[in-house]
Amino acid sequence: MKTMAFAVLAVSALLSASASAKDKAKEDVVWPAEQVKWEAGPVAGTKVAKLWGDWMKGGPYGVLVKFDAGQVNALHHHTHALKIVIMSGTFVHKSDGAPETKLGPGSYLMQAAGKKHVSGCATGADCTFFMSSDGKFDLIDDSKAAASDKK
Repeated sequence: MKTMAFAVLAVSALLSASASAKDKAKEDVVWPAEQVKWEAGPVAGTKVAKLWGDWMKGGPYGVLVKFDAGQVNALHHHTHALKIVIMSGTFVHKSDGAPETKLGPGSYLMQAAGKKHVSGCATGADCTFFMSSDGKFDLIDDSKAAASDKK
């Protein structure tokens, strides 16, 4: 329970830090969990709930992301850095050439722009995480290049 409370506090801190000085909301935005609108993500086995901004057109944005248990994205990179706070499940991250790291609820990860990595959700339970960035989301597949380099 303490871990989930920490995750909520960490997400709140990221939300506050990401708010633009120009963003002068006139009304509160309140979405109980059961009212969050999930849609299919860009990769099978993923879902996304948009919180602010347009992550597919350009940042800044904030989204909630769900990965099915066992969903792993092969070697890839992103044009812009991603800031991630794990809320549930076990998120798996492995930078190219580095050891794998398993991140549970309350963990923070900043995936550097252009850094090749494998990431996803460990088997056993779905993963939910908060993600924000200052630029458009993309996922550039590096697995084919890595496979041809090994030949």
